[in-house]
Amino acid sequence: MGRSKAREGNKRNETKRNRSSINESSKDEEKQLMHLKLMGWRHFPVNIDRLSHVRVLLLGAGTLGCEVARLLMTWGVRKLTVVDSGSVVMSDLAKQSLYIDKDCGVPRVSAIAPHLKERCPAVVESIQLEIPMPGHPVSSSKMASVLDDCKHLQTLVAANDAIFLLTDTWESRWLPTLLCSSENKIAISALLGHDSYLVMRHGAGPGTSGGTDEVTTQKLSTENALGHQRLGCCFCNDTASLINPISYETLPGLTSVASGKAVELFARMLHHPDEIRAPGDTAGTETEHQLGLLPHQLRGSLPKCDLFVELNNSSVNCTACSVAVLSEYRRRGLDFVMQAINYPAYLKDFTGISDSKRPDTCPKIPPNISVNSDKISDVRCLLLGAGTLGCDVARILMDCGVRKITVVDSGHVVVSNLARQSLYTSDDRGAPKATAILRHLVERCPSVDAQGIKMEIPMPGHPVSPGEAAGVLQDCERLKELVLSHDAIFLLTDTRESRWLPTLLCTNENKIAITAALGYDSYLVMRHGAGPGISCEASSVVTAIDKMSTEDALGRQRLGCYFCNDVIAPVDSVSNRTLDQQCTVTRPGLASIASGRAADLFRRMLHHPDGIHAPGEIAGTGSGHEHGLLPHQMRGSLSQYNILTLLGYSSSNCTACSHAVLYQYRRRGMDFVMQVINEPTYLEDLTGLTELMKSASCSQVEWVDEIDEDDFVEV
Repeated sequence: MGRSKAREGNKRNETKRNRSSINESSKDEEKQLMHLKLMGWRHFPVNIDRLSHVRVLLLGAGTLGCEVARLLMTWGVRKLTVVDSGSVVMSDLAKQSLYIDKDCGVPRVSAIAPHLKERCPAVVESIQLEIPMPGHPVSSSKMASVLDDCKHLQTLVAANDAIFLLTDTWESRWLPTLLCSSENKIAISALLGHDSYLVMRHGAGPGTSGGTDEVTTQKLSTENALGHQRLGCCFCNDTASLINPISYETLPGLTSVASGKAVELFARMLHHPDEIRAPGDTAGTETEHQLGLLPHQLRGSLPKCDLFVELNNSSVNCTACSVAVLSEYRRRGLDFVMQAINYPAYLKDFTGISDSKRPDTCPKIPPNISVNSDKISDVRCLLLGAGTLGCDVARILMDCGVRKITVVDSGHVVVSNLARQSLYTSDDRGAPKATAILRHLVERCPSVDAQGIKMEIPMPGHPVSPGEAAGVLQDCERLKELVLSHDAIFLLTDTRESRWLPTLLCTNENKIAITAALGYDSYLVMRHGAGPGISCEASSVVTAIDKMSTEDALGRQRLGCYFCNDVIAPVDSVSNRTLDQQCTVTRPGLASIASGRAADLFRRMLHHPDGIHAPGEIAGTGSGHEHGLLPHQMRGSLSQYNILTLLGYSSSNCTACSHAVLYQYRRRGMDFVMQVINEPTYLEDLTGLTELMKSASCSQVEWVDEIDEDDFVEV
């Protein structure tokens, strides 16, 4: 009797624990989806139910696969199947964002699932499978095995709603493309060259002459089921037989840019009423949808800082989606596939394409570019902010070869940001980000010398009480020492005013400063200009203060900083906002794109002979430097799919880098900084902005802000 009661009591306790665990998981899921709900409240209704139920198949669990999988979860996708045949290797840890040192030698499909679940309660299925490829003949002893792989892939494509083609070789995309066209499945391809990328959505499969999607071997139409001309697949511009491309290395940051665009293209497609059959928008097309354009293809280059929106229709000679190929596949099934696999020239002969050379979708052979690996490994980088941008930038910098990184942050890891902040897992919940990030950096690069500092950056417009003044002053001095002891500073913080003191210190010390800032669907990446030179030989600090030049040390006009276009001083942007207004809302793929651009801009700046003094270049003007264009500012938009390179010079009214501000700082030091912190209007009075605004008011000039104050904030 007593034992029976004890067993019943144990069952009740276990049930309570299970319910508690379920409730906790539900709460975590609600927190993770909060940013999507905020997008719905502020911008447009995100179809969270559709996203959570869509079944996505990822072909490839390498560099692209890791980043795309994580970003899909950030968009609310909860049903993932990952296919790969490779294993984790040490040399790829900095590139492949989910794996750590203990995964080396483990199949990627075995390693990726637990890492995804550490960040989000998703359903992840992993399948070890080598995708059969045309032009790779198989022996009779392996024929049955390859045929089984073909059947398995057939089943996987049929069971999923969307397929991402993220494999390393061109020919490994052929069979998935054929199957997606035949089954009318959403297919997204991301392809990387050495320094360029292609992201595209494949067009719908052909309808029938009767206007239905019924699978048939007869009367396939050249249009889709809605009567639109079919968009092309990634093989539609292919004019030669499929070949195994030369292996190549991609520039660090390229994967992040391409992955962000691929996931955003998928999310936009899922919110279009016609989904896979939606026509392709071109640049400049007007659209009323809050997510903006839905292009067919996006082609971009890191060194050229360009982005092209392209539209191509399905080719009648395509080796993967043409009516001829699909009809033959539907008639003969896998016999047709095996013939394509075993006879390299079969598809070329069957489709009647010429024997000309296939145009490079993305140039794959890296040019002969010199890389100063010693300079990169020795450079000391200070990252201010360890959130979404901070995690991505730190990881990409390690991929560039940077081995000395210091991270400053005052926050803690929270559940709602686990999918967005690429380095943290559920084990880090509640831990300071500045210390949690160190372990994850070392797990990916054991040779990295990483330090973390938990510190809040003093900010103008945030007055402090007499009792707090000593602590704030100590933080100011500490930040000054950090800027002095590092070569490059990345401004990745989450408020505008928190960038003011670092900007001032970098200008004064002539340090490289890179800012990355995010809006809802747009981003800004820029390098700050050098500090002022001295107009003549100065025998003392006081003389040097009085003789500051309007040019830099090389006699060039100084480039502007982040604050040079502002007509108001940085002030408290958080205190008077409601809780939901304080939460940053950005499209999930935006941080990856901006981070990739920021790290690449720094790499190019480091290799430029003039370094921080390099002039700003504009896209389309050409660059004589082997590492490509070195712009001053890059502003990109996901809704319009464009990128602008802008050039702006230092403003005499700037609240952070003007002579008036630098003069006061060099003369008064931290007394000046503390006055700025405690008196919100002091900077405007000092720099002449107050008088400028009064003059504008008297002249009835209407100030029109091109960018809302909330448009560029970080997470």
